[in-house]
Amino acid sequence: MKFWIRMAPACLILLAVGAPGMHVCRIAAPTNLTFAPQPANAAEPTPMLTWEQLRGLDYQTGKMPADLKKLDGTVVRVPGFVIPLEDSDRTVSEFLLVPFPMACIHVPAPPPNQIVHVKMDKGRKIPFDFYGPVWLQGRLKIQRTENMYTESSYFMTGLLAEPYRER
Repeated sequence: MKFWIRMAPACLILLAVGAPGMHVCRIAAPTNLTFAPQPANAAEPTPMLTWEQLRGLDYQTGKMPADLKKLDGTVVRVPGFVIPLEDSDRTVSEFLLVPFPMACIHVPAPPPNQIVHVKMDKGRKIPFDFYGPVWLQGRLKIQRTENMYTESSYFMTGLLAEPYRER
């Protein structure tokens, strides 16, 4: 038992950064969830924002790469996992989007530049599963937000959500 207690921090680090060959976002989302699909008539595909790009923001100084800064205020797509900020076991309209499953706020939360605080447009609720990754599309704002659990460097007004599938 003591072995597992000593190993817990190492396991959390592996979940956070991934082990060689580990693809955290390749977990299949359950098929019983329904999400709004991306519009088929979109003139241009919505730009995808990666967690590596989000990590480019130095949350202590506010310095960021130009490619990240130019996305401030635009609609982007980000893959990730939902951590609800509401008491519901099935749907949510306000949540944190994080890069790995169960990025619980009770074990050190990811750094602020790895958390996107999301409020769905017009309070619309989306279904979620802690272990099922999603594509979230919305208007990104690079701004510090706080809630009772943690802080984040990004805020997004969520427009669409769908189960994660590789493109």
